[in-house]
Amino acid sequence: MSPTAAPHGPFPKIPKGLNKIRLGALVFDEVDLLDVMGPMRIFGEESNTLDIEICFVSTTFEPVRTSQQVTITPKYLVSDTTQKYDLFFIPGGRGNLDYVNHDDVMAFVKTHIEQSTWTMTVCTGAGLLAKTGLVDGYNVTTNKQMFEWPMSQGPNVNWIKRARWVQDGKYVTASGVSAGIDAALFIISEFTSVEVADAVATHIEYTWHRVASEDPFADTHPFTRSG
Repeated sequence: MSPTAAPHGPFPKIPKGLNKIRLGALVFDEVDLLDVMGPMRIFGEESNTLDIEICFVSTTFEPVRTSQQVTITPKYLVSDTTQKYDLFFIPGGRGNLDYVNHDDVMAFVKTHIEQSTWTMTVCTGAGLLAKTGLVDGYNVTTNKQMFEWPMSQGPNVNWIKRARWVQDGKYVTASGVSAGIDAALFIISEFTSVEVADAVATHIEYTWHRVASEDPFADTHPFTRSG
């Protein structure tokens, strides 16, 4: 199935009266730095014309260390489900290979996803999303190098192997690492316009892969080469 197909509908528009978007970004030890900060650079960009509050969320208030040795200090607890996030964001990284084994934490993650208007994942963050069961029957993609692990977390998900990102209903799932920037720009284009997203990409001197199905990295990995 084409990554441009969205069996569960288009990406929801910003609800009337919502003037500030609260973005809850899940972070954990060994999270991939670019998975997180690439999209945050897009969502936090002044020229995107949106008021987006970025909230780093974790299991404790202790700083988390990314795989690239940069620390991120969370201000919110994933266990606090009274904190509602309009856009819930799940990055990838080695740390979430263990995350899925903690049923209590995954229950909190599931609640945040259910409460969100939109949910985005990057890389193996799709494995956490798939584990919740909320995207059974949905189109989803993930990192080409780690494709089999997320698939094992969601055998009833329709995994799209050849895609820079996939949108299906309120969910946007990105492929590996820098693909999160492309997916974030897609979300900005949906929230505002393609022209605004183009302006953001130009401002950061980034070539936006605007077509989800144009995935130059699918052929570099045997598992996804057949698409």
